[in-house]
Amino acid sequence: MEELIMDNIIMTVGTSLVENYIANNPKKENITKEDILGYYEKENIEDFRDRRYGAEIIALENLMEKKIFSGKRIFLVIHDTVNGKLAGDVLEEFILKKNIAKVVEKRIIHSLNKRDHKEFKTIGLKGLTEEISNIVNKIGNNLNVCVCTVGGYKAEIFLVGLMAQILHLKSYFMFDEFDEVTEISPLPMKIDYDFYLENKEFFKLLDRKEKVKESEIKEILDKNPRLKNFIEFDEENGESYVEFSAMGEFYMKRMTSTSNLPLSTSKYSPSDKEMEGSIKVTDELENIVNSLKCSPYVEKLKVVYYNPDRNIAFSKFSLAQNYHEQMIVSLEYKCRKGVAGIDLYTVGGTEKVMKSLLAYFNENFLD
Repeated sequence: MEELIMDNIIMTVGTSLVENYIANNPKKENITKEDILGYYEKENIEDFRDRRYGAEIIALENLMEKKIFSGKRIFLVIHDTVNGKLAGDVLEEFILKKNIAKVVEKRIIHSLNKRDHKEFKTIGLKGLTEEISNIVNKIGNNLNVCVCTVGGYKAEIFLVGLMAQILHLKSYFMFDEFDEVTEISPLPMKIDYDFYLENKEFFKLLDRKEKVKESEIKEILDKNPRLKNFIEFDEENGESYVEFSAMGEFYMKRMTSTSNLPLSTSKYSPSDKEMEGSIKVTDELENIVNSLKCSPYVEKLKVVYYNPDRNIAFSKFSLAQNYHEQMIVSLEYKCRKGVAGIDLYTVGGTEKVMKSLLAYFNENFLD
């Protein structure tokens, strides 16, 4: 099967273009974009894999040679340091001038500065995960975009590579010793949505307050140590505080995103939405059923079962196994005694729309 050629590359940018220029022009001060571009023009280097070029240019040449990249658009992810922005400016102009790509879009990540560790991890890395998410959402098709992590800080390269796995993107890396990229394909993995629902109160607390005293959540963390994977600890005036890490914030936004809700709404009035064959609801279920009938995204609903002998840890909405066909979102509802099941026939749409609907129902109809 022939591989698809991708139109979009997200590339992390380091400072190798600038550093290579400095190494060959050690006495030059107040270096400008024109100085660096003029140097490479003067050297007349025809082979884009020449080591005097930076890793970014060598990798792009290799990606085009392998017919992985079509040359349509490159997103350059750049540090907001002096040399970082200079490298981004040089690379943008070089790419356009040499017809490596038709469009270059720069994305400057603020506070991604290795000289301030606290700012780097609490602001810079969070900004990085948000920007990568925004770019992928803008493109809208994870089969038409890849990431190329050949430049930047090690933490940045690791984080973007991890995000590629979560977002199901192919990623490309190049070792210093080689001039060929190595492909890392995404694994068939999914984010654990149940883990979020099971610990919703914890995630909502951090999302509301941004930073909480460790003492406030110590008991929760002791009971479930895995939650520490989503947070950072910080000391202020002798007090220990907790806030989301970059990946914790990314996870929270991904679990609660409703950015792709349907444009269409139900044509039925709430009183006409309950389907024939729906079992009689108990007084306890009446409130949730009536609330769901009022949702503009519910076409029809049906209470499919009530089992007084069953027990579950928490109520949750999930996508039905055949949701692609009938756009069904299923609710398992924890009653005071037993469990009820309700199927919602939604206005539906694409897989992205259905995932947004899932977040919408879980965030708005359950405590």
